[in-house]
Amino acid sequence: MDENEIGMTEVEFERQYKQAIKRGAERLERLPSAVSAKYDKKTKRMVFEMLNGVTLLVPVRLIQGLRTDEENLLSDFELVCKGSQIHWRGLDVQFYIEDLLKGVFGTPKWMRSITEHLADIGRKGGSSKSAAKTASSRENGKKGGRPSRKVA
Repeated sequence: MDENEIGMTEVEFERQYKQAIKRGAERLERLPSAVSAKYDKKTKRMVFEMLNGVTLLVPVRLIQGLRTDEENLLSDFELVCKGSQIHWRGLDVQFYIEDLLKGVFGTPKWMRSITEHLADIGRKGGSSKSAAKTASSRENGKKGGRPSRKVA
């Protein structure tokens, strides 16, 4: 038997290739699939209609590679692999729909940066000073401050 440069016979290569194709097709059948998708310019979100009837809304600012104001690029996508993936052609970005459903919008490093960014927004909002916030705080103080948590 002749072996190729990776030390495998042609017969063994064909056997493994057929098994890999079969496993890939089986996995593709198990993946969550979108039957349609659209970019909502007004809300700046992707809207996915799933095969099971669920609608998924994802802000594009959360998805790695989609931080652009060019709406024509955000609208230029296609569902591929039986709706299990989405590919933005002009941005060269591709995601599994399953990952978006799980809240995975990029690499671990990207996800950490998004989480930190959202936490910063929350901290800034909580530390803001306004006349309304000051007045509300004073009124709560007159009533004895924040109510204590009730323990069940």
